[in-house]
Amino acid sequence: MKNLSSLLLTCVLISSVALGQAAKTAPAKPAGPFEGTIDFMQFNGTDTSLYKYYVKGNNVRVENLDLRTNNNEGTFLIDLSTKKMTALSPVRKIYFDQAPGAPAKPTGTPKVTKSTNIKKINGYTCTEYDVTDAEEGFKIIYWLAAGHFDFFNGMLQILNRKDKFSEYYMQIPNTQGMFPMLAEQQDLSGGKKGEMKAKSVSKGAQSDDLFKVPAGYKEFKK
Repeated sequence: MKNLSSLLLTCVLISSVALGQAAKTAPAKPAGPFEGTIDFMQFNGTDTSLYKYYVKGNNVRVENLDLRTNNNEGTFLIDLSTKKMTALSPVRKIYFDQAPGAPAKPTGTPKVTKSTNIKKINGYTCTEYDVTDAEEGFKIIYWLAAGHFDFFNGMLQILNRKDKFSEYYMQIPNTQGMFPMLAEQQDLSGGKKGEMKAKSVSKGAQSDDLFKVPAGYKEFKK
């Protein structure tokens, strides 16, 4: 009986050690797609715009905020799976489907360079990418974070914004899952012409109601 007890104790100890080693060597589970909010600022040299992104799965809510009051001036609800975009007017309490515009393309010939420079922004390790267009006389320096931001490229393709930051970002290859935490537009002598940056990034569960047309809104038919 004593030998049997010793044998059982030895088996338990061996099992415990094996489990501990397995726990140490087991690969960490990859994080899922980003869900949360991002507060975003864009300066084009003369005007500043504020945006807030709400992200959950294939749904994105984009709010355009007033610079002085922080009130919501207009909203886009984007379904990445269907490529449908709905515009909301909080002031007029109306909504309507918004067709994507024609894709914006640079007029010059951008050259993309990936740097070895990295820095932390909003808690994310960001890599520097430079996009230079000698014909247009400027370059944009992007600091891209790889944090499962799967929504961003699809959102830009649907919005088809005509600003240089969006146009030239889309020229960078292999950016799926990345997000520009910071970008600066410069002339070729290094003078600053514009900037965009994520002011804050917050992970957290988002309500499904954020991505629906609110009750009481009326459809506006053009």
